[in-house]
Amino acid sequence: MKIFAKKKFNNNDEYYNRLPLPSQVKRLGKYLKDNLSGVYKVKEPPNEYVIYATILYQIPLELRKQMREYNAELKGVEEDIYEANVYFNITTYSKYIRVNVILLNKYEVLLGYLRFEPEDLISLPYCKKKLVDFTYKKIGEYFKKYEVLI
Repeated sequence: MKIFAKKKFNNNDEYYNRLPLPSQVKRLGKYLKDNLSGVYKVKEPPNEYVIYATILYQIPLELRKQMREYNAELKGVEEDIYEANVYFNITTYSKYIRVNVILLNKYEVLLGYLRFEPEDLISLPYCKKKLVDFTYKKIGEYFKKYEVLI
């Protein structure tokens, strides 16, 4: 009879990842939370990680300079900073992890989703970088006419 010992997971298991999917969701969620500014709420239901964040956006600098010429008519609107709330949902399904990025306004626009397949999940550093790049890209595409602080 063979007895197999269960190996404990540690931080060095990120490049050959064998963690269960819910643990990977938690690690990806915590990494995204640490790399976003404006996070105001985090929830950790089973098999999910939910992040609520506020992003700030403003009219681009060159356009603001042009708008200052019409200061009397615009009454300083060129210096306004706007807020938008974004909802990030990282969920595990039977074989993969899905990340939804949703803008929380009256239309609740889906900015994009990312799906991590089992072969992607072998390397957590790859997944973390891909997740942050995807998040910045999707928010940047939606607010392409503005300067955005994520």
